[in-house]
Amino acid sequence: MTKQYVAVIVEGEFDPSLVTEKLWNDTMAAHGAFAAAVEAAGGRVISTGGLDAAHAVSIHPGQDGGPAVFTDGPFAEAKEVNHGFYLLELPDDADVHALAAMIPSGGHVDLYPVMTEADYPDPAGG
Repeated sequence: MTKQYVAVIVEGEFDPSLVTEKLWNDTMAAHGAFAAAVEAAGGRVISTGGLDAAHAVSIHPGQDGGPAVFTDGPFAEAKEVNHGFYLLELPDDADVHALAAMIPSGGHVDLYPVMTEADYPDPAGG
């Protein structure tokens, strides 16, 4: 059996002008090493990508028939932003925490198990 996880990379504001060629190459090598470790554990990286916090939108769905509220980023109240993510699929016996700890981050990584239909209660009681 396998389970899916979303790992979100959370860091302070990103300033691309501060990224040196060495920093970029070292960081990309670390991401490559993480992906290789996931594969070695019998898993796979389903998707990955950077997140553009400066152009994010916070959406609050309408309540009681009211309209949705949209707030454009960047969000001044945020000290940390989500910079990227991995969608992973790993065998149940994989050491998910140790693997996620390999994700390079100047901040931290939030790891979420992805819930499937089987994880929710059956309303019919079956």
